[in-house]
Amino acid sequence: MVFQKATKEKAKLRMALTGPSGSGKTYTALTLAQYLGKKVCVVDTEGNSASKYANLFDFCTLSLTDCHPNNFIKAIDAAVAEGFDVIILDSLSHAWNGKNGLLELADREKMKLTNQFQAWAKMAPIQNALTNKLLTAPIHILTTLRVKTAYDMQEENGKKRPVKIGLAPVQKEGIEYEFDVLAEMTPENTMIISKTRCPELNGQIFNKPGKEVADILNGWLNDGAEPVKTEAEQKTETAPAQTVTAAQPAPKKEPLTQQTAAPKQAAPAKEAAPAQAAENVFPEKGVFEHTGVLAHIENKGTNGANKWELFLKDVKTGLVTFSQAMNLQAVALLGKAVKIKAVVNNPGQYVLLQISPVN
Repeated sequence: MVFQKATKEKAKLRMALTGPSGSGKTYTALTLAQYLGKKVCVVDTEGNSASKYANLFDFCTLSLTDCHPNNFIKAIDAAVAEGFDVIILDSLSHAWNGKNGLLELADREKMKLTNQFQAWAKMAPIQNALTNKLLTAPIHILTTLRVKTAYDMQEENGKKRPVKIGLAPVQKEGIEYEFDVLAEMTPENTMIISKTRCPELNGQIFNKPGKEVADILNGWLNDGAEPVKTEAEQKTETAPAQTVTAAQPAPKKEPLTQQTAAPKQAAPAKEAAPAQAAENVFPEKGVFEHTGVLAHIENKGTNGANKWELFLKDVKTGLVTFSQAMNLQAVALLGKAVKIKAVVNNPGQYVLLQISPVN
């Protein structure tokens, strides 16, 4: 072990905005994001609520209904691959208490185990993977967090009783330590900096925060040497484009991993047509719709340009998509049954217009 002199490096922002409903968490995140980078995307778990600000800000959005922590990780990876500068996770609380969030996953495990601590032991790697992605992804990350009333047991007249001590983020206890900046939003849209690694923000209060806060953050983040790339990052830059493949169906004894599994396919009947016939399911002209299983995504771009193609199971013809928002949405649908709408652009080239899950 050898100690080295510490040096400040340029960094990507990790910021969490907490507050009650109506305090302006989403609006504030979008306001700050526009000054932090040119390309902004939002992972929306709030029923497309962020899109209500689409007339005020320029951003792409991905609506996430399955809030398994792994899907947040996939969304962050997709945003990095698409070249976004800033990603907003609105709200990270749903990775904890949303559909397929950690609490729901733990409850399922508890039904199979007699010891609840064993159930939570299985949850730790899932939460740790999300935390690691939040810390290491090469992109600015802004998150919103819902809050709940926090209580502490205090003794009074020889008896212990719960005493309200304030508001706590709806997420794993201690999540606030992972962020560079933790800000509390009040119902009046005032930002109170409660924890920060940026000295200029320490103890500050901002009414309707915007460019002033972003300028302080940009000055702090860009002050320093260029970060040294890890060996893994250097290999990624020189490696050929990778294929994103849908996960295989998980065994029944591991139901917690099935959130990315492809639906089980029935065995073909003996009189069915040969498998290769499925290659010709797309027409040669016009707009068309088709239902199938989203199998994988490939980046077939050259010289650093992105050219994404989506492939359905048993269909060799790719669907070209240039929409960043659509690419983000497709990542969350890998391995699932989807309905696509596409159009023939040039002979043999099919451009994806819309993709949605099959209910």
